[in-house]
Amino acid sequence: MVAGTGRVGEFGSTPQERRHGWLKNGNPPGDLSTVKRCGARTRRGSSCQCPAMRNGRCRLHGGLSTGPKTAAGIEAIRRARTKHGCYSKAAMLERRQGRVELRILRETLAYLAKTF
Repeated sequence: MVAGTGRVGEFGSTPQERRHGWLKNGNPPGDLSTVKRCGARTRRGSSCQCPAMRNGRCRLHGGLSTGPKTAAGIEAIRRARTKHGCYSKAAMLERRQGRVELRILRETLAYLAKTF
């Protein structure tokens, strides 16, 4: 060990030499420089360099869920995603009917303005 350099002597010439064995939570050891990369197109125009998961994409570009597959699952998501109801079928129909009524009222007012 060289004086004033800390714990370098415990590890050898480089700290990576002694770091072998299993990682936390049962993850296998390995060299991150050799793992498969995500490769998704980034906003920069280059490919993403994050380590890929089993699906071939990173946690940012691949996600784990591809959404519900069954009709019941799709319906549950549709109901759960309603925050304000502005885009529900009932709300859009009500706005459409309101626009029709407003147009009729404007035409009526324009007709009355011409006759009087």
